[in-house]
Amino acid sequence: MKHVVMVGPRQSAVVDIPDVKPNDDQILIKLKYVGVCMSEHYDWSVAKKGQSFGHEPMGVIVEVGKNVEGYAVGDKVSGLWGSTLPGAGGMVQYQVVDPQKSTIVKIPDNIRDEDAVLEPLACIVSAVSKVNIGIPGDSVCVVGCGYMGCGAISLLKARGAYVVAVDIRLESLENAKKYGADEIYTVQEELEKFCHPYVPGQRLRPSGFATVCEWGETEESLDAAINLTRMCGKLYIGAYHTGGKRFVDVQQLNFKDIEMRSTHPRQADLSARGAVNAVKMLSTGVWKYKDLPVKIYPMNKFDLAHEELETKYGKYMKALIDMEKLDGEPVILG
Repeated sequence: MKHVVMVGPRQSAVVDIPDVKPNDDQILIKLKYVGVCMSEHYDWSVAKKGQSFGHEPMGVIVEVGKNVEGYAVGDKVSGLWGSTLPGAGGMVQYQVVDPQKSTIVKIPDNIRDEDAVLEPLACIVSAVSKVNIGIPGDSVCVVGCGYMGCGAISLLKARGAYVVAVDIRLESLENAKKYGADEIYTVQEELEKFCHPYVPGQRLRPSGFATVCEWGETEESLDAAINLTRMCGKLYIGAYHTGGKRFVDVQQLNFKDIEMRSTHPRQADLSARGAVNAVKMLSTGVWKYKDLPVKIYPMNKFDLAHEELETKYGKYMKALIDMEKLDGEPVILG
């Protein structure tokens, strides 16, 4: 079978590796797609020979061990198996999975295969579950409106929040509006509108938001999120922030008494529930995050998929590697 493996920084190759065979307690999944994740982007840019990536699988069951119940050949599945961490090395054509040790979720027919890559969706569900939005109708500011940020926006809307979206790109803000944001602003517009400096002798006006969620993945987005969080507010960091240290204004965090929490998944049980619940909510229409524009690349254009991650805005939301296609031109669907 084929495997995408790195031969050096920013350069991969498709190689042959031995086929795998499930035992009586396992299933064999033929992968259709593997998502391209920004959390792996930096490591891809500095990769060493032999390193591999891929932790967002979706595929079809082609073999079921005799002791396995609840799954059948032909089931479309996605979920959390192998590893959910960046650099898991799951960009292979076939994977053996133990249903007792991994989260394998069957995908109903009313969810498009291209929308059924569950690992990032489980991350969004897990992160948003940790956000205290107060009562329905309360405002939540979301900084960073890429694939993950827009998914969080649409899920926060399902929870009853009034969402104010912030990004540096107008294209991303249009996506934020499409997926549920009530108001959209560039970072500078937002700071001017919602952050009021203290003027001696004048009544202090509330400055910023009580609840801010950061999905921008950069030091600049963290700075903006801190600036937009009001005194004694809550700041939730959903982005994973790989690729080096981030330097932020700790003095402002202290002065404003901001309560900051990382909401990126840490709890395996919460991630598993997130994957299961994502399918339920997408299938029933509670979570309106389907039929997204995606760009699909063949296996031998994995590097191109990464190269284009930073220029995709306004063109497509998510990049996928077609594990059934070795070569060809990328296509945009949706």
